Amino acid sequence: MEYYDNAARGMERGAVSLLEDVGARSRFLTKTYLNLTGAVAAFAAIETLLFAFCGDAIVNLFTASGKLTGFVILALCLGGPFVANAILNASKTKVGHYVALAFYVAMYVLIFMPILAVALLFTDGGLALIGQAAGLTVSLFVALTAAVFVTRKDFSFLRAFLVFASFAALGLILASMLFGFALGAVFAGAMIALACGYILYDTSKVMLHCDESMDVVASIELFASLMTLFYYVLHLLLSLNRD
Repeated sequence: MEYYDNAARGMERGAVSLLEDVGARSRFLTKTYLNLTGAVAAFAAIETLLFAFCGDAIVNLFTASGKLTGFVILALCLGGPFVANAILNASKTKVGHYVALAFYVAMYVLIFMPILAVALLFTDGGLALIGQAAGLTVSLFVALTAAVFVTRKDFSFLRAFLVFASFAALGLILASMLFGFALGAVFAGAMIALACGYILYDTSKVMLHCDESMDVVASIELFASLMTLFYYVLHLLLSLNRD
């Protein structure tokens, strides 16, 4: 009888431990996606205020800068993650993590300024086009996230391909700026596919591998993938609108 009582108590403790693990994971995921939502809301609010009060100055700045704008954006894309990692490594606290997230929001505000200026000021129905791009981006993100959570598939095997494809894409972007050829709808479509791959990879990592204390860091990775997807969905719609 004592044996069965001990076994029952062991099963009870195991069940409690499992429930605690599930609860901790659920809280981690909730905080991660709340951080992501806050970052997206901050990005949208800052861009709206900048174009509402400084729209003409932004257009004049990028018009005068010419090709330099492209090199600045490329420098932000390449150097931004290193700066964010330096912030994270310098401070292991949540405050440091939120500083890195704020840095990412500011970085993408700058990256998006030229393409938003083109959409708003040089395209008929630019605001509607941005809204359409945002809607498509959110729909894709939700569908990919749901696919990972429903199937619980681990997409970590995509990492090598994603890294290789990212360097190839950066090489093409640099070549286009140096030699003056346009990267049109086909390239934008390929980058959308790449961003979708990153969302699958990041989401499965968040769901299956991330430590519960790293909710802000996880939201940074998801935010970067989501913003990349939004950028190239908007790029594709602009390319199709010109055609």
